[in-house]
Parts: sequence; C-alpha cells; structure tokens
Amino acid sequence: MSSTVVTAPAHASSDWARRRWGSVLASTTNLGLAILVLAALVLVATVIAAVGAGVITHFDPTQAVPIDRLLEPGQRGHLLGTDQIGRDVFARLVYGARLAWIVGIAVSLGSVVGGGVAGAIAGYLGGIVDLAITRAVDAILAFPPILLALVFAAIVQPSTGTAVVALVIVYTPLTTRIMRAAVLAEKQLDYVAASRGIGNSEIWTLVRHIVPNTLGPLLVVSTLVVSRAIIVEASLSFLGAGTQPPAASWGVMISEARSVVLSDPGLVIIPAVVLSATVLAMNLVADWIGDILDPTNQAGGARNR
Repeated sequence: MSSTVVTAPAHASSDWARRRWGSVLASTTNLGLAILVLAALVLVATVIAAVGAGVITHFDPTQAVPIDRLLEPGQRGHLLGTDQIGRDVFARLVYGARLAWIVGIAVSLGSVVGGGVAGAIAGYLGGIVDLAITRAVDAILAFPPILLALVFAAIVQPSTGTAVVALVIVYTPLTTRIMRAAVLAEKQLDYVAASRGIGNSEIWTLVRHIVPNTLGPLLVVSTLVVSRAIIVEASLSFLGAGTQPPAASWGVMISEARSVVLSDPGLVIIPAVVLSATVLAMNLVADWIGDILDPTNQAGGARNR
C-alpha cells in the first residue's frame, strides 16, 4: 500500500509556483523591484566574499603589523586601510562574511531540522505530545533570544561553536511553531483523509504527503533565521560571548574599534554598515519569498514597495 500516491493539493504544484512567481513579480512596483535586485546583489556579494576570501585578498585577517597601524584606505595596498594594530580591514571584512554565513547557515539548518521534526510530530499527533512540545516551546520563547544565548555562553566557554549551539537552541522553538501550524492546516485537507483511507500508515502520510507541502513556510523561516543568527552572533561577539579575537568577525571588529572610534570612526562604521546591509537584504528576500509562497496573497494585493 505504501506505493500508492495520493495527489497533493494544487498549491504544492510547480505550475502554481510559476503562477505565483509571475503574479507577485507583475504586481511589484519598479521601485520595489529595484530594491529587491539591490538586496539580491548585496547577498551575492557577501556570498562571493565568503567563498572566495582567500582569492579576493592576500592579507591575513589576523596578522597584526604594528608599523602599519591606522593606515588610510589605499595606502600600501590596503584597500580600506588598517585597524588599530595594523590588520587589513578589507581582509577582516571578507573573512568576517565567511564566518557570518557559516554561522547563519549552520543555525538555520540546525533549527529547521530540530524544529521541523518537533513541529511535525506535535501538529500531527496532537494530544499530550502536542501539549508537552508546545509548553516547552513557550518556555524557551519567554526569554529574549540574546539573553538566552548570553546565559548559555556564560555556562560554556565563549566561542563561535558555542554561539552556534546557543542560537540553534534559541531559534528551534520558532521553527517548531511554524511547522506545527503548517501541519495542523495540512492534515485537515482531503488528500490526508484519502491517504489514510487507502491504508497508508500515519508515518507514511506525514512524511510522504504532509511534510513536502510544508516546505514553503519552512523555507521562509529558515531565511529569516539566517539573518537573525548573523546579527545575534555579531552581538554576542561584540559582548565577548561569541567569536573571540583575533578571529575575523564583524561583531569583533566593531567591539575592538571602540577604543579608536573618535579618531577613526570608519573602523566601526564600515563593519556596522556591511552587517546591517546583509541582514536587511536577507529580510527583504525572505519577505519576497513569503509573498510568492503565500497562496492567500492575490496578485492585486501583493506588496507595492
């Protein structure tokens, strides 16, 4: 019986996705489209910097050269100058992009896998299982993410790995809630009853039919988690509870430059602008993906940004 295939709802089909893509794109203003393209270019630029950091710059981001401290942009081959102990600012930026993306993707994958499984089980089984998982999620969500991550970092030795584990714990409840809501909506549809009616097991119905149709909301939340993880990790590093010096991290760069912010404000402004632009671009792209995947969002009512 497990080989029987039940037709999934129309909103899961590729034709529907193409229609949604076209309708949202057509209803987006020229300004909105220009902003979206700019956001995509920012993300592409940071990804290229992260992947090709070793090719883009030949400077070691952690090597201090005291005689080259606080050089102006362009001096001695330093594109954005050097910091207060002689490290190349541009090299630290691109290697910081690598660390930011590694943290963001790792946290997103961990929280989506953990939260996806927990949310699917809670939403599909219901009853005491749903109640237990929901209460655990509510308990974790009662704490601000940055505070919970700081507490975890205080218990365990601060490092990039510690920050990743802390952020997975922080954002797994969010994905659990999203997945639970999606499964609750899907399991009321006729195709689920049809799958049960032809004798498919509950596990088969959940894994084969319901979970694939919840990937849209998970895709949106995973994108948002990447952006949130990047900025929270930078905040933890700024506070000394995340990535530790001399590693190249945008949060570490901002923290270390506080001592020279009055004489050389660019050392704070540059990584702060790059961090903000990356997070904003990620949020805009996630918002646009949500528009495409939302079946209730009509073409005429799409966002006019």
